[in-house]
Amino acid sequence: MGRRRGRYGGSPEDFWGALRRVWFAPRNFFAGLDPDAGFVRATIFVSMVLYLNLVLDAALQAAWVREFNTGLLYALFLGLVVSLVLAPLLVSGLTVLVQVVHAGGPSRHGFRPLYRHLAYAGGIGIVLWIPFAPFLAIPYGLYVATTAVKSALDTSWRRAAAAALIPLGAVLLILLLLTGPSEAYELLTNPPGS
Repeated sequence: MGRRRGRYGGSPEDFWGALRRVWFAPRNFFAGLDPDAGFVRATIFVSMVLYLNLVLDAALQAAWVREFNTGLLYALFLGLVVSLVLAPLLVSGLTVLVQVVHAGGPSRHGFRPLYRHLAYAGGIGIVLWIPFAPFLAIPYGLYVATTAVKSALDTSWRRAAAAALIPLGAVLLILLLLTGPSEAYELLTNPPGS
């Protein structure tokens, strides 16, 4: 049978189609996600977003300082391992925190759809390697994460915003406290050659 095609082309969950729809039509994308589908596609998606960020950031840094060395090769191979392990762990942790804020505790019943929605919401991070892009991506990512939570939990905007923004805000605050204001600003601007 033919696969369902979205407005922006491709399968609703192919990498580039999902990425475009998360960026340009998040409400429609999350409303169309199958809540009973498995973890694999969403996990591969968020892992690839993290991997592309690591590789493209390393390539930009190498091009900026005009020094192509083994560091870029490390990013290619070690970045794949790191992204395949780290991305699902981060999304799983965020999923549990959202469930705790929303319902008071984690639930196996609602974990899978929420995990899938939040993994696809991670597609907003595809631009974090671009200098100054985090200034746009972080606020828009908070909106997309709220949209994902609203769709996955079938809840009001207010409850979805609280469930999504409290854990994400806490992560940003911890990052600010650990790095300090000047390092946090440098992390947001992501200047090449730093």
